[in-house]
Amino acid sequence: MPAEIIDIRHFEARDFQPLLASESRTWEKELHWDFTSSAHIISACLGEKRLTGYALVKAGRVVGYSFFVNEGIKGLIGDLFVEQEWVDPEERRMLVEHVLETIMATPGLKRVESQLPHFKVEDVGPDFLARGFEVYPRRFMALDLKQWTGEDPPSANIWESLENFTLVPWLRRHDADAASLLFHTYRRHVDSRINDQYLSIPGSSRLIESILHLHGCGEILPGLSQAAIHLPTGKLAAILVLTEVRPGTAHIPQIAVAEEFQGHGLGQAMMQQGFRELVKRGLHEVTLTVTDSNAGAVRLYERVGFRTFRIFGAYVWEQRD
Repeated sequence: MPAEIIDIRHFEARDFQPLLASESRTWEKELHWDFTSSAHIISACLGEKRLTGYALVKAGRVVGYSFFVNEGIKGLIGDLFVEQEWVDPEERRMLVEHVLETIMATPGLKRVESQLPHFKVEDVGPDFLARGFEVYPRRFMALDLKQWTGEDPPSANIWESLENFTLVPWLRRHDADAASLLFHTYRRHVDSRINDQYLSIPGSSRLIESILHLHGCGEILPGLSQAAIHLPTGKLAAILVLTEVRPGTAHIPQIAVAEEFQGHGLGQAMMQQGFRELVKRGLHEVTLTVTDSNAGAVRLYERVGFRTFRIFGAYVWEQRD
């Protein structure tokens, strides 16, 4: 029986349970992430018919899906997942094509963003390129804290050379300054092409709210998200956010150093201190994602001890005047 592409609103949430369970196992095994809470949210939205997208159906079973949302003039492809043992590349391409055709036909849409960690760039990148998308390879990297020594020559205590800075726990009062820091740091950065929230202070504020207060990238680890303050001026110099994405695995959804304070080793020092605290709390691993073309950051993370375990694609389409 050939595969069918059907609007997901034609199904009940229970029809997606085996697929969501499979996706949760894949997140756990391949991406070091507990997807359970996200699966529950997606299931609830499916049950309430609040998601727009398509299901890939074979022999009466939902074996793949993708959903997308519109935020004014911007569209977001929120997820794409298929059961590999049930779906061949041509069937996956059918699903991707339906999604892209539908979202790009939305009246008034001027931008589409997506990051699809389940797929290599060579798997789905050609489908996006054919529609005029820009493709940005990104890395999932992990550091084994059991093997991490806590030292990075020339000094195990890098803070000795940073006497003009102090590290304090992140508080709500830092949010506004952090949004300004992200905007000024990232507005010319490749990541602002991938996520346009970096291109404005209100957008950066929404990003901080999502990560720190809405648990968009895991559960915040109490007391471990940090702000570095430049003592002579009182300025916010850098930020580091640490979350827990599964028992024993931490994640860095955001680290940034203000342009005027870069080159001092401040980000590296914050990571070192954060990792020591993670070890004390019994966590055994920390992960992050980084855009491949951000070569300086990739080199820094590799020097600290991170290793790449997955390369996936970020995709951006923007209407040209």
